[in-house]
Amino acid sequence: MVIWIIGMSGSGKSFYGKNIESILSKKHKTIHIDGDEVREYITDELKYTKKDRKKNSLIIRKLCKFLEAKGYLVICSILSIFPDHQKNNRKYFNKYIQIYIKADIKTLKTKNNKKIYLKKNVVGKDIKFPNPYKPDLIIKNDYKNNKKRIFQIIKFINDRQKNN
Repeated sequence: MVIWIIGMSGSGKSFYGKNIESILSKKHKTIHIDGDEVREYITDELKYTKKDRKKNSLIIRKLCKFLEAKGYLVICSILSIFPDHQKNNRKYFNKYIQIYIKADIKTLKTKNNKKIYLKKNVVGKDIKFPNPYKPDLIIKNDYKNNKKRIFQIIKFINDRQKNN
């Protein structure tokens, strides 16, 4: 199974991904793939143009498919700005859940923990963040009650696994 966690920079994708992995790893062989880490270690030659972002997204998707085929429950935290990729993911992976971490852009720009919103070619500032393609779960992140939201996601994933 691949759990594709999407949202804008600073929305909490990695936070949720790491916490979900920590909980699910007690019962499953899990791995968390973070889009920022893939860029750092694998696709560091790619820029932040739409063309390179698309290429990066497809590389991450292939990596997730490889790990899914090896029996991992894959949790992928990725910006994911291409609705056609999200749509195709449903056919590409054996089991797929898409979770959208929705956060207010004004809050993201104010928090700006990684100073992302000061750079160029930033999604949400210079590049439009399109509405995700049919997310299975939307989590509105107001940066409160994080534990409650993590368990909401875990329950959703467990219910999905039982029904498939």
